[in-house]
Amino acid sequence: MVRFLLFFMPFMLLANENIGEKIYMTKGCYGCHGTKGEGIGTYPKLAGKPATLLIERLNKLNKGIGQTSKRDLMIPFAKALNKKEIEEVSKYLSLININDKGEDIADEYLGGFGS
Repeated sequence: MVRFLLFFMPFMLLANENIGEKIYMTKGCYGCHGTKGEGIGTYPKLAGKPATLLIERLNKLNKGIGQTSKRDLMIPFAKALNKKEIEEVSKYLSLININDKGEDIADEYLGGFGS
């Protein structure tokens, strides 16, 4: 049984990543944050951020709260996600590793609650 789990564990993790990616793409997140969470223009990079941070910020925006200049734009997208979708998207984004030396404004954009 242990061998079975050890063999299939990477595939199960990949399947969860694909669920998060599918939600990210179908809910329109990529339109502002890029196809791999790299950020576009003034919209922040989300790739590689801790899942717990993204979950916290998305949950606050889902409830209509957050201190950010782009809050009004982000709230409808966050409200379109249920709890499980927020978790899956956050896990997906946290696993993306991109090399980006550009300015990271995700904290300001996602609520500036300190990280």
